[in-house]
Amino acid sequence: MLGKTGIRRGTRSGGLRALNTTVAVIALAFSAVALVFRAQPVSTIPRLVISVGSTFVPLIALVGLVVAVLARRRLLAVLGVFLVTATIAIQVSWYYFGHPPKISEHTEVRVLASNLRYGLADAEFFVGLAKQSADVITVAELTKGAVERFTEAGIDEAFPYSQLNPAPRAGGIGIWSRYPVTQVTAPRRRNVRMPAARIEVPGVEYEPLVASVHVKSPVAGDENTIDDWRYGMAGAKAQLDAFAKEAGPAAVIIGGDYNSTPDMRQFRDLLTNGYRDAVQQTGSGFAPTFKADSSWGPPLITIDHILTRNAVASSVRTVKVPGSDHRAVLATIKVPTGS
Repeated sequence: MLGKTGIRRGTRSGGLRALNTTVAVIALAFSAVALVFRAQPVSTIPRLVISVGSTFVPLIALVGLVVAVLARRRLLAVLGVFLVTATIAIQVSWYYFGHPPKISEHTEVRVLASNLRYGLADAEFFVGLAKQSADVITVAELTKGAVERFTEAGIDEAFPYSQLNPAPRAGGIGIWSRYPVTQVTAPRRRNVRMPAARIEVPGVEYEPLVASVHVKSPVAGDENTIDDWRYGMAGAKAQLDAFAKEAGPAAVIIGGDYNSTPDMRQFRDLLTNGYRDAVQQTGSGFAPTFKADSSWGPPLITIDHILTRNAVASSVRTVKVPGSDHRAVLATIKVPTGS
């Protein structure tokens, strides 16, 4: 009887080890694939899903490591240590290790970037937030109805200058400013809207260029629009380069809904030619913006951003806006006053 009991225990132990090994292999393989995909352009829905989920891959890799140790699989455990270290380093360095360059003489410009969700954002709340916290506002999904409600809520009193292009549902976009604006002519790009203006900031020699951006979603209305999104990101890249040339030594500030996370290669490709992401600059921490109105829990992905060039973000935070499915992004930007 003792022999049979020992056999049964050995069988159970062997079965548990095999199960742990299987779980470790799956978790670590997924983590490795996510690490590879992060370095490559997003071109399919599966790649999109993995890229969007890359923020949480360190947790998956950690599970794989723990289970590999329990299964006494040394090679898998070594691989797990590498993957945990690599994936944590990537995420932590982006969200928490900001090193903004110092600017001695500067003026602070506060920027509010928000997707209004088909213009349904609460007007009283939004205008109140803007009056208290912003100098420049960039909005996506701006409708005529939203313009009317914001006007009734008093937005023009604090932000008398604007460049607005309202349209039905997700098609509208715009800029409000406390400072005088001069429209910048920009060619239309496929599947991205990016109106821009120069703003006259007192004490600043070179007028900053400010743009509002909205790139088409890779999954619009439950449809596979990944190719449309790719064209949109390519257009955004071309337009950012054009703005850099147009602005010269002046600051460039571009805020809005990029429909892209930092783990998507196409978004990081925007961060060339002097552009930096405000969160990456400040190390302000992980602050996802979408989906902000879910009953299942808090937002999990970061698709709204403020980019700067020839300027430095000193603080970034997100704010829940009633009526919108995106959290708004608020950033304080240090704009150099002279040459």
